Amino acid sequence: MTGTTLIGFAGFCKSDIMLYLSRILHISGSKVAIIDRSNEQELRYCVPDGANCGNMAEYRNVDIYFDYCKGSIANLPLTEYSAVLIDLGVNYDTYEDIKSLKVLYIVSDLNRYHIMPLSAWIKNLTEKPDAVRILRDTVFGKIRAEYIDFVLGTREFTNLVGAYEFAFDEIEYSTRLSAQYDDIFKFQRIPKCFKKMLTDCMTEIFQIEPKTAFYALKKAQAGG
Repeated sequence: MTGTTLIGFAGFCKSDIMLYLSRILHISGSKVAIIDRSNEQELRYCVPDGANCGNMAEYRNVDIYFDYCKGSIANLPLTEYSAVLIDLGVNYDTYEDIKSLKVLYIVSDLNRYHIMPLSAWIKNLTEKPDAVRILRDTVFGKIRAEYIDFVLGTREFTNLVGAYEFAFDEIEYSTRLSAQYDDIFKFQRIPKCFKKMLTDCMTEIFQIEPKTAFYALKKAQAGG
């Protein structure tokens, strides 16, 4: 799989991040695929006609594969792509993919009904991958990032190489919804910390030059 970079997304509230990254990567010159191996199959409902197509859709030059909850993805033409984003959800049938990932993104809001299933999934990992933890829609109160990391077991069961917390932001939430409903979505109104996370992924994980990453981000944000 020389030349193909695979990254995984475990947890919840991550479809928009994957769609944003796919646009930025495409604009930067990468051939991109998204594989939905989650049980929820949310991405099917976030792209035009996704609910009505078979197990694959092409969305603005990005190939999206659906219904890969079970079995292996070895039959997919992964070597044809330079970037592959895999939605793992909290699917226990995806552990075989972990060893192929350059990094695992662990994403969730603070809801306990998301944190506890994600915690169980993490604590059953058979590999200890490099991981980046993203907490979304955080609010002031007693539920802090340190406590969530303890519950998830991110520092014990993964090699945590990065962490981000994004406070609840009504404008960002509205932008997130637009990525589900608009055929050509824009995400210019995301916070600076969110932009930094996307840029860090481009430059540190995919090794894209900062100037190229910045240009691609700006163009993608405008609907490119």
